[in-house]
Amino acid sequence: MDNWKKISFLVGVFAFLREFRPIEPFYAAYMTSPYINCTVEQIPTELYAIGSYSMFVLIIIIFLVTDYVRYKPVLIVDGFGGVMHYIAITNRPSKLRIQFGQAFYGFFFSAEVALFGYLYAMVEEKEFYQKITGHARAATLTGKFFSSCLSQMLATYYGTPPFNALVYMSIFGMSSTTIWAIFLPKVKQSLYFSNKKKVEETSMGQSTVTIYNPEKYKDSQLSIEAAPNEEKVDKPENNEVVEAEQSLINTLYNDFKQSYSDPYVRKLCFWWAVAMGGYLQVYAYINVLYTYVLEENEDTEFTLYNGAAESVNTLTGALSAFAISKVNWNWYSVGDIFFTVGSVIAAIVLFCCVYCRNLWYIYAFYIIYGMMYQTMLTIAESEVAKRLNKKCYGLIFGFNTFIAVCINTIIIYGVIQGHFIKINIAQQFLIYTALYAVLAIFFFGTSILKMFRDEGIVEYN
Repeated sequence: MDNWKKISFLVGVFAFLREFRPIEPFYAAYMTSPYINCTVEQIPTELYAIGSYSMFVLIIIIFLVTDYVRYKPVLIVDGFGGVMHYIAITNRPSKLRIQFGQAFYGFFFSAEVALFGYLYAMVEEKEFYQKITGHARAATLTGKFFSSCLSQMLATYYGTPPFNALVYMSIFGMSSTTIWAIFLPKVKQSLYFSNKKKVEETSMGQSTVTIYNPEKYKDSQLSIEAAPNEEKVDKPENNEVVEAEQSLINTLYNDFKQSYSDPYVRKLCFWWAVAMGGYLQVYAYINVLYTYVLEENEDTEFTLYNGAAESVNTLTGALSAFAISKVNWNWYSVGDIFFTVGSVIAAIVLFCCVYCRNLWYIYAFYIIYGMMYQTMLTIAESEVAKRLNKKCYGLIFGFNTFIAVCINTIIIYGVIQGHFIKINIAQQFLIYTALYAVLAIFFFGTSILKMFRDEGIVEYN
């Protein structure tokens, strides 16, 4: 078996097991059930907020140490964090114990950055990045689908979600994730913290224009000057290892600067960070919205189909992510239009959630949103990865996730906890609509500029 297929399979299994958390579709319902008896207002302000603040602090630490420990240990501890999160909510937990578990959930989410970093670090051939990204994304969503289907079937069979059973199943899923991570192959060496580094050729050595217009710019190369305290070296024919001459801080800074010097990378990272910030909010509060709508409608007889909605959401997302990984388009040319249309659709369905009071419609809006987000994220991740030096994956992916968590934290502090403005659960979705509307406007603008540039009307770098 080819190495990229083997690694794609191993990471896919890990991603599948990591998403086996059957309690998630009914987490808000569990919090408001007689077992715990929290109010709908307490869930976002006193419980979810702890997880968000934990994410904000831990993501900084994790994306800095991920390369140092060579990815795999972070994946192992990621599973352990999930185990601790769900153990904390077993057997009629107190609010303090739930908040303690939310702190571990913050770590569990933050460590996800190591998953795709590990995947790209283990696969040398960049031509397979779109495929392995699609496979990993599809495995993640398939795990969610299977988990959500199981929770919905049990809820339908018993007439009400069996909360304790779902929590223990989630603990089993996280334990299996930890065990599987232990047996994953190791990344051979740290790329930043080893005393030596390889001089390697990457597509970072060419501008985006050169890569996508080889005939017109075949003699054009992007020349990157050596840092002040670094001497230029010729690439040895036998790819021998040479001594690194930069300090760690300078190396991180220079790699960060070089990675974001590509306008194409900057543009996709902007979408990635803002869209993920919105997704974190939608994923966390859609179940709270379901409960809010039921209480507002004073409907005590409606059977919740949260698990079914989540399963269809993840199934369509998995299929679209897998299908888009097979599409051989020039995303540099068509990507702006693709992200414009996708962001417009996401904004429209989120806006509909604000005023709709029919749960069936809200379920449908959430499914459409999930499908569009996962499809666009698959392309954004794979396209960014193609442009990066191998050692920059953890750095750039971590920074993008950090910006997303910052957006999430600002919304938590300013809107959900009411320090800036005070609005209800449904009105929060106006904020998420605005995020995707900004993205749609931005990419529409870049598509117009690109069209003018191609016609020779304007020039920009």
